[in-house]
Amino acid sequence: MLRLFGLFACLFLFTACAPDAERAAPVPASGGKVDVVTGLMAAFNAHDADKMREFWHSDVTWIELSGQQASAVTSSAAQLHTELIAYFEAYPSVSSSLDNIAVNGNFVTAIERPVWEEAGERKSQASVVVYEIIDGKVKRFWYFPPQ
Repeated sequence: MLRLFGLFACLFLFTACAPDAERAAPVPASGGKVDVVTGLMAAFNAHDADKMREFWHSDVTWIELSGQQASAVTSSAAQLHTELIAYFEAYPSVSSSLDNIAVNGNFVTAIERPVWEEAGERKSQASVVVYEIIDGKVKRFWYFPPQ
């Protein structure tokens, strides 16, 4: 009887510890909201601020988070467009990628990883970004402090 119990215990542990197909290979997020964010990132990587505008609401808000502070960097498509033109001029080599994209209702989260050259040195950082997608366009996005 003890051997039979031991066999069942081992079988239970083996089954409980076996990799779960859903956990082992998460399905990448996809769909309309993800398409908005990846389209925006493609336009960013092309340094096409005009094309990026197609993905924003006219009153888009960019919010930076730091500790207990949240501050709006921009609050209109026109202002964000101007900021990005200046950014692309200051960082002509910048490109960015999104990792770990997830969707929760109207929100798309990701880890954004920009890469750029500064004084001949390659630089990079990563930030959590959350996009709020309303009517197929970015209404607001929040950047957490870079790591």
